[in-house]
Amino acid sequence: MLGRRDPQRSLFDAQTLPHRVSKDSFYGRMGAVSDVLFGDDDMADMYCPDNGRPTLPPSLMCGVTILQFHDGASDREAVERMVYDLRWKVALDLQLDCKGFDPSSLSVFRKRMVENGKERYAFDRFIQVGRAAGFILDKVTLLADSTPAKGAGAVQDTTTLLIKGTRKLLKALGYHLPGKRRRLSEQAKALVATYVDQDQKADIDWSDPQQRLAYLKTLIQDVETALDLASKQMDDKEVRAMGWLLTKILGDDVERDD
Repeated sequence: MLGRRDPQRSLFDAQTLPHRVSKDSFYGRMGAVSDVLFGDDDMADMYCPDNGRPTLPPSLMCGVTILQFHDGASDREAVERMVYDLRWKVALDLQLDCKGFDPSSLSVFRKRMVENGKERYAFDRFIQVGRAAGFILDKVTLLADSTPAKGAGAVQDTTTLLIKGTRKLLKALGYHLPGKRRRLSEQAKALVATYVDQDQKADIDWSDPQQRLAYLKTLIQDVETALDLASKQMDDKEVRAMGWLLTKILGDDVERDD
């Protein structure tokens, strides 16, 4: 049965209390339109109208899905951010004492969306409301196919896969939380800062083969350092999966010589 968000306001609503989340940030702008962004009734046809327990509000799940895509978060991390990250609470218009839900609910929700042909609903609705609110342009001046270009963002090549895999592995280890970094070496702290905090492409000339090779060597060293950090937490399912994926990419895509 369709679950709906409670329209009753609370003294603990993140948006009603003083906070430092910028109104011009992605999270602030999303929070400003949260009351009209997603409607539970828009997805009512996906649920039984009069039988069963109320589901998690689909409007909330759509919002989490958008933020999850924006921040590159796993299902487990997305729920953690709902509970602990003030930016997410503002964007989703949640109360400070939000308890979250089981991460598997996101997978179930995505499957339900696909089965009902609504897999694009959250994205299309966000674009529509964002344009009406003025923070997404009505017209894109240029769309270029960057596939033939030699750049870090051109295709999902080895470099891009290693960067994203390392970032996800470090997040799975919990190093996106400052408290988890205290016992790390200075080298490990620098690694976490580079891949978790900055989330930027390397500033090199991607048309230069020598610069690309030099960067790849540095990247491989970083990957091996991250795998070494993960070796003590391989009992965690997500850490083990990301560690295996990075190891496979290194084995399949990287050739070593003198």
